[in-house]
Amino acid sequence: MSTDNANILTPTELRNIRAYVQHKFADLPQDKHADIVADAVRKIVYRRLPAFADDVRNDLTTRLIRTALLERSGPVSVDDIVEACLPLPMDDAALFEPFHAWVEQQLQAMFQPEILRDALANLSSEDGNRDKPIWQSMAEYLAPHAQPLEPLREGSAVIIPFIPPAGGSALSVEAVSDEAGLSVTVSLSQRGLRPLLYGLLSVIIAAGTIVYGWYLQRPDTDQIAAPAASDVHVSKPVSVIPAKNELPTSLQYREIDTDKLTEYLNSKNSILADKKYMEPIIAAAKEFGIDPLLMFAITGQEQAFVPRDHKMVLTIANNPFNVYHSWEEYNTTIKQSARIAARTIVNSSKNRPDEIDPFTWINRRYAEDQLWAKGVRSIWNAMSKRIAD
Repeated sequence: MSTDNANILTPTELRNIRAYVQHKFADLPQDKHADIVADAVRKIVYRRLPAFADDVRNDLTTRLIRTALLERSGPVSVDDIVEACLPLPMDDAALFEPFHAWVEQQLQAMFQPEILRDALANLSSEDGNRDKPIWQSMAEYLAPHAQPLEPLREGSAVIIPFIPPAGGSALSVEAVSDEAGLSVTVSLSQRGLRPLLYGLLSVIIAAGTIVYGWYLQRPDTDQIAAPAASDVHVSKPVSVIPAKNELPTSLQYREIDTDKLTEYLNSKNSILADKKYMEPIIAAAKEFGIDPLLMFAITGQEQAFVPRDHKMVLTIANNPFNVYHSWEEYNTTIKQSARIAARTIVNSSKNRPDEIDPFTWINRRYAEDQLWAKGVRSIWNAMSKRIAD
């Protein structure tokens, strides 16, 4: 079990980013340089935090940048993140569950929720009297209770889009581009060789992080058509369930014919047709008030419904939603990944303007790929016709 207090961003890397921006975008005004650097730094720190709601992550990001990078000129580390999270009311499931998943990801091990709660209580009782870093204390407390977890892949992708300022000259950047902008993938090590790898990858991080800017969200012209009530046929009457989220009516939880769903998934050669996978996904959808077909449509977009003949099928099936970047980086249980995915959908659907398509709105937070919304919508429509209509 790795207990390294890995650095997320160091002052040296920050200086490299600034120097690169000054050189690469010499024709832009200084205020634009500052905007690019600030946004790139925020992007890196934000993505390394637990999957809290946006307002919580934004607040933590601001505090970490201010206290670590600006006030003490030190790195932003895992220890800093735990220190910042400790005052949060962890009796709130919306905070505790993402933190629990994040700790498991960092330590590459699984722990019962009660054990982590005990560890947090122990840390709180030691406040001001610690003789070792907070992350080390937590890791040592959890170590005797660790359960095996699939090993994480070396590295974590940080994809940062950048669009030139309006009215400015075209920028020449060596990266894959399309009409939405440019994307560069930066690999950040997560395991035992972190100190060495972070040093070697500083230049790569600097080069990637500057290719960042505000990405203008464009509403998709396609609209969701809710299935007509008279056309819906299910194995039992549809229950009227109060909305638990801000999703449109068409994406609220509905009872579905599991026999038809099984038949559909089997036609895709999907292991998710097995009850051990199907039932936890439907349970998560019901808990968070989400149409189960939306949950399965996401697995179709992310992992082609996890075909049985894939050599890593049993591993992928633990996280077919690719929560926390991918099934390779975060491998847990189908129950946990389904709940994280459902909570992410609910959080991502908040405050949607009426004129913006809900799939496109969710896309903003759920996936870097701007075509994700079109893919999920298409699969959802197809499944609705086959299973619900």
